[in-house]
Formats: sequence, C-alpha cells, structure tokens
Amino acid sequence: MRTYALRRLLLMVPVIILVTILVASMMRLVPGDPAALALGQAATEADREKFREAYHLNDSLPVQYVRWWSDVFQGDLGKSVVHRTTVTDELRTRLPSTIELLLYSLFLTIIVGVPFGVLSAIRQNSPPDYLIRFLSIAGLSIPSFWLGRLLLTLPAIWWDYLPPLGKVGITDDPLKNLEQYLLPSITLAAGASAGIMRLTRSSVLEIMRNDYIRTARAKGLNERTVIWRHVLKNAFIPVVTVLGLQAAALIGGAVIIETIFNLQGVGLLFISSIFNRDYPVIQGLVLFLSVIFLTINLLVDLSYGLLDPRIRYS
Repeated sequence: MRTYALRRLLLMVPVIILVTILVASMMRLVPGDPAALALGQAATEADREKFREAYHLNDSLPVQYVRWWSDVFQGDLGKSVVHRTTVTDELRTRLPSTIELLLYSLFLTIIVGVPFGVLSAIRQNSPPDYLIRFLSIAGLSIPSFWLGRLLLTLPAIWWDYLPPLGKVGITDDPLKNLEQYLLPSITLAAGASAGIMRLTRSSVLEIMRNDYIRTARAKGLNERTVIWRHVLKNAFIPVVTVLGLQAAALIGGAVIIETIFNLQGVGLLFISSIFNRDYPVIQGLVLFLSVIFLTINLLVDLSYGLLDPRIRYS
C-alpha cells in the first residue's frame, strides 16, 4: 500500500501542473482588465499602467506562471490585486466557513442517503420503497440554485424568517451557527443524498442476490445478522467511492450556495475573484482545491483495503 500511495502522490504533480496551466490560460482569454476593475473607472491610464507594472500584469503568461510557482514554493499562493491581501490570509479567514458548510452537508448526505437507501433495498417494492425512490428522483432533478432560492425566499414570505446575517462562530453560539448553516447545508446535500440513496439501494440489492447471502440464510442466520455482517460491508465499497467523489463535488457546489446565502467562504471569494479578474487569487484557490480533490480521491482508494481485505495494492 505504501508503494501504491507514493505512486499516486507522484502522479498528482503533472495533474496539478496541467490544471493550473489550463486555468491560467483560460482566465487570460476572458475579456476584462484587472487594473480597470481594481482601480475603477476614475483611474487614469497612467495609474492603470503603474498598477500593471506593480503586479507584473504586463509580463507574458509563461513569465507570470513561472513567477507564481516560484512564490508558491516559498509558501506564498499569491497576492490579491483587488483586496491587497495574500491568498493565504484570505483562505485563513474564509476557509472555516466553507469547511463548516461542507461538514454539515456531508453529514446530512450520509445520515439521509445511506439509511434510506438500505431501507429501500430491504423493503423492495413496498410503499416505503416507492416513496424513497420518488424522493431520490426529485432530489436529483431539482437544481441546487433553484432549491436554495426557494428555501431562502419562502420562509421569508410565509414566516418573515431569514437565516442570521454575518459570521456566527460555532464556539460563540452553536445554535445560532447551526441555524445559519442549516438551510445552505440542506440545499447542498439534497442532490448528493438522493444520489447516495439510489446507489445504496442498487448496491444492497445486488449483494443480496449473491450465493453467499443465500448460504448465510440457509445456515439459519437471522435477517439482521445477514444484513449487518454480510450485505452492508460489501455493499458499501461503491458507496464509499461515490461519497468521496460527492465530498469533492460539494466543494464545487459550495460556490453557488455561498453566493445565494451570502456565506463569506472560499466559494464566494472564488466567484468575486472571477468577476474582478483577480488572477493570483484564482490560481491560488485552484491549486488549493486541486490538492484537496486529489487527496480525497486517494484516501477513498486507500479505504477499499479496510472495507474488503481481499483488495490488494500492487
């Protein structure tokens, strides 16, 4: 396993380089002058030229890219041309909010998707199964941005309720913090939990049709023991795979949800940086998120050996 993990870590390097090259190139193709957006329309052309020289925006793309990597190797992800702060400082400020949103959403995805998927499988073709399948299809069909608008607008119209504004720390007021992140987490977890429901159901049904399950029942084991000891452990391998991918996808979904609910996280920073053509922030965030994505995928692959001892890494 150690050799496999080391090989995967080495393969991350060309992937990260390719992703950052593509993002840096594509952002330069988008119309818009960072100097004009940062200084405003009242700035003169001379002011804009000084701004470009100060942030090396006049250099060619290869020169800017190599300079950015040299700063990264020194622990500097770049400096925002709009906020005049470093990307590291912005991450330090905004990352806790995004992490809370992702943890709440992943928790809801697991506690809703997995148990209801198992229930749907063991009660196949029963009224609960039909209801769960209907809800899972609805969850997959409803766009998150539309659901977020509904959860934000309808309580405000019906009950004059809005989530708390501003950042409420979990250590300052846990209940108020939960209230602030509940609706965004439900919105973000709706599609993910629906997908996990359907996958868990199909995976459990497939395992329950195997010969060793029939053998376990023929030996006199009760149904609960068969489900817990023999079915779920084997059925969870594809579920864990998709849960890892869902965890990575939730980071992308956080961009939309944080914008709708005005959560001051990394997603909202990413959107504002794109609008302001803040190249260093975009490249720094892409590098950071790419490392997170690849690390999650690696951890998911390594978890297979814990779920199924028959799996060997070579």
